[in-house]
Amino acid sequence: MNRLECIKSMLAKCHTAADIGTDHGYVAEMLLNENICEKVIATDLNKGPLDRAIKHLTSVNLHGKCDFRLGSGLTVLNENEADAIIIAGMGGELIADIIEASKNIALQASQLILQPMTMGDKLRQYLAENSFKIIDENIVKEMHHYYFVIKAVPGKYEVTDKIFYEISKIILEKKDPIMVEYLNKILKVNENIIVSIEKSNGRDYNEKAEALRTKNKKIRELMEN
Repeated sequence: MNRLECIKSMLAKCHTAADIGTDHGYVAEMLLNENICEKVIATDLNKGPLDRAIKHLTSVNLHGKCDFRLGSGLTVLNENEADAIIIAGMGGELIADIIEASKNIALQASQLILQPMTMGDKLRQYLAENSFKIIDENIVKEMHHYYFVIKAVPGKYEVTDKIFYEISKIILEKKDPIMVEYLNKILKVNENIIVSIEKSNGRDYNEKAEALRTKNKKIRELMEN
């Protein structure tokens, strides 16, 4: 399963989905072809990607079920207009900023599907601290890259350990083999950094090495449970 298929599979049936940063409109196409939603509001900050989406969705005869909007984040949506919001292919901090800028719109949606390209930890922390509850999460691998797809709903949840901002508790509990592979890669990267740090004797460096050793120990414990 690739990134876009994973996004589609995690979205529950809805009336209107907003695809924020639609790019080519491929997610919109998948959702409409499989009747997951009746209408898509396809948005993009830049005219070029939006024009590509219009061209593609017109070529597959789906433009009649799409509303195309040029603008930033969720600012192009009206209140209660979209019951599902998809924000994919951006950095985790940017996704958090987009939600924060129009939090009232995001909190009115029944589901948010979020796919950060980087800084998933920052996004998970933002959600936890801003009245969003992560109810599902998956990991997919494309080429040599690992991607997380997060499903959140309005609500509160308690994070028992800050390590779960970095490492998805939900995917850990699923015992997904791709997650095991990803964590082994993280362990190896951290170990290489520790070796590099040990070659320099600065106090700050030693503290950093010790922090990484502690983190690796915790990751191994989580993998064993």
